[in-house]
Amino acid sequence: MTNEGAMSPQPEITDIQLRFTRNGHDGLVAWASCIISNTIKLDNIAIRRGRDGRLFLTYPAKARANGDKFHLFHPITSEASAAIAGAILGRVAVLVAPESTATQDEGAV
Repeated sequence: MTNEGAMSPQPEITDIQLRFTRNGHDGLVAWASCIISNTIKLDNIAIRRGRDGRLFLTYPAKARANGDKFHLFHPITSEASAAIAGAILGRVAVLVAPESTATQDEGAV
């Protein structure tokens, strides 16, 4: 059953938890988890800093025996991707803001 052309409702992103890393490789800053629309929990979403300094998300992947990788899960619409990234990166911005009283050593936040 498909709803081609129908607008998907904006997913509700809640219960965002962050685990900041020290000395992460490949630009790794933190790991995130969240709950989508009170129906599914996503774990081990990597938060990375690109060469341009901007933060972005990468989703868990596994490697096959031949070296090919496949994602365990990932957003399938640009709207869902933007909603998840906005919620998670928004939480990061709040926690690392200079006036924030939270520290990066808190672990899961």
